[in-house]
Amino acid sequence: MLEVNNFSAIRISLASPDQIREWSKGEVTKPETINYRTLKPEKDGLFDERIFGPTKDWECYCGKYKRIRYKGIICDKCGVEVTRSKVRRERMGHIQLASPVSHIWYFKGTPSRLGILLDISPRNLERILYFALYIVTNVDEEARKRALLALEDEAAGRGGKAGEALAELEDRLKSEVNKTKDELKTALAATKADLESQRTVRTEEVVTAAQAVEAQLADLKTGEAEDTIVFAPTGEVVVAAGGKGGKDATAALRKIVSAETERVTSELQQREKDEERAVEQKIADLSAGIEETLRNEREQLSGGAQAAKDEIKKLRDEIESLKPMQTLGELELRGLEERHGSGAKGGRLFNAGMGAEAVREIISRMDLEELSRSLHVEVRTSSGQRRKKAIKRLRLIEAFRRSGTRPDWMILSVLPVIPPDLRPMVQLDGGRFATSDLNDLYRRVINRNNRLKRLLELGAPEIIIRNEKRMLQEACDALIDNGRRGRAIAGTGNHRLKSLSDMLKGKQGRFRQNLLGKRVDYSGRSVIVVGPELKLHQCGLPKKMA
Repeated sequence: MLEVNNFSAIRISLASPDQIREWSKGEVTKPETINYRTLKPEKDGLFDERIFGPTKDWECYCGKYKRIRYKGIICDKCGVEVTRSKVRRERMGHIQLASPVSHIWYFKGTPSRLGILLDISPRNLERILYFALYIVTNVDEEARKRALLALEDEAAGRGGKAGEALAELEDRLKSEVNKTKDELKTALAATKADLESQRTVRTEEVVTAAQAVEAQLADLKTGEAEDTIVFAPTGEVVVAAGGKGGKDATAALRKIVSAETERVTSELQQREKDEERAVEQKIADLSAGIEETLRNEREQLSGGAQAAKDEIKKLRDEIESLKPMQTLGELELRGLEERHGSGAKGGRLFNAGMGAEAVREIISRMDLEELSRSLHVEVRTSSGQRRKKAIKRLRLIEAFRRSGTRPDWMILSVLPVIPPDLRPMVQLDGGRFATSDLNDLYRRVINRNNRLKRLLELGAPEIIIRNEKRMLQEACDALIDNGRRGRAIAGTGNHRLKSLSDMLKGKQGRFRQNLLGKRVDYSGRSVIVVGPELKLHQCGLPKKMA
């Protein structure tokens, strides 16, 4: 067993998942502590002797090997090493988490180290870690180029199709107009022929009536007419009863015939002109209607083209503005995935996630040296609030580089389980047990972790998985620092459970209570008095104060 009674200083830093596994003697997979009948630790539980060592000196779990002579032998039946029981004060275990969780000290502390590193506000970071907000983890630049080219092709295709549709409509309407014009002209020609035949018939009627009157006048010669001679088509009197014929009567007849012929011709010509005007008006109205239709169609296509341009511009802006670390709401992400989820040739344009897993993916891609160089430039060139923020980030990044720790270790994939004798379970009078609060907190973590594993194996819906991951994150937060975020988890009797942080901090914590090593008088009160004889190492002081 390692003796660590003499030390000069303690330094706390991040541990890598591999280092936690190296510390560990085995994985704790069950939330059970001890068997209520045998009062012995359960296998794979929080007090498992195979992981943490035997509860009795030099005796294995099943009792096959007893006494010191079997020292170092691992029982082939129960798997427990025969050694001293005080190894249970130093041997650690681990819990392999089904989903990564963030370390609450680094995201909920003041200032938030994770927030400074990622340049995200603490509020947004909390929403991401607790599955209320998405964050873009990476953008495929090749897929972005393909998507932009596809948009340009779509814009060109839409414009060409609109032009083709307009030309096709114009040709169709012109064809219809020409057909209608031909039909109207054919109808007009038929009307003209009909009017011409009417003129011929009516002229013949006039000529026939004139010939009949001429015959009557010839019979009359110079005598007096017994009856009135009338020109039938017009009803005009040529010779009244008792009147005489002769040259005057013939001249009157010719005048009447000439007037009637002119009237018939004039009437039919007027009707022909009216028909021509009506046809011309119809053709003009038809042409005007077609022009109106084409103008409306052009305006509509123009408006549609503008709307298409605006839509494509919006899509282009969306694609160009996508970048890692961008935060998205649920509806915003769904819309983006519908529009740009898969680029050309099936490549995803971007990936977005939530929870500690997404944050770890972003941090693991960070190049600290490159980021440090860019921040040095920003510190020199910027001013005001921006410069202050850059200095904070630079200090944090330089601290990571100097210490050799990686930023993604702030996200835990393996959780250490402290030795069981540091979180004991003691039997009281009456058969009841008093247990450390840490056992309850570890039990919550293991239960939720096992449930999440089972749901992942079953392929449960995303929303259920997400909720279970959030609950695992909350359980790990409570284990590390109960009450740091939200309401503290309480046990029986509304007693606030003491977490790992509570064991370290405060007057009763490990540092002040156990490690400080103050000089005391007989009453146990510390009596450190400043004097020339007091050596610096005799007084436990923080390094910065000394």
